[in-house]
Amino acid sequence: MKERKHEAPPRYDAAFKEGAIRLVTEEGRPMREVAEELGVCTDTIRNWLKASGIQPKETERQNRIERRQRDLEAEIRALCPHTRFDRQKRMW
Repeated sequence: MKERKHEAPPRYDAAFKEGAIRLVTEEGRPMREVAEELGVCTDTIRNWLKASGIQPKETERQNRIERRQRDLEAEIRALCPHTRFDRQKRMW
């Protein structure tokens, strides 16, 4: 009788998979970070995204763009705090 070299990978229920997908798509967290937090392989997260009809590369790209936009907006607010006030003042 042959012995198995590796154990079968664990099975995850649908709710766990959906939660992982939500962390990547809705919260904009990187797949690598989510995978580490949940104790699964990055490829597993990628496969779940593909199975749900989401393109992992596009999701990662969109998350980077949104993160960059938030960073730039914060930088603008920090550099020009009076600008928003002036705009609001002119509107009244």
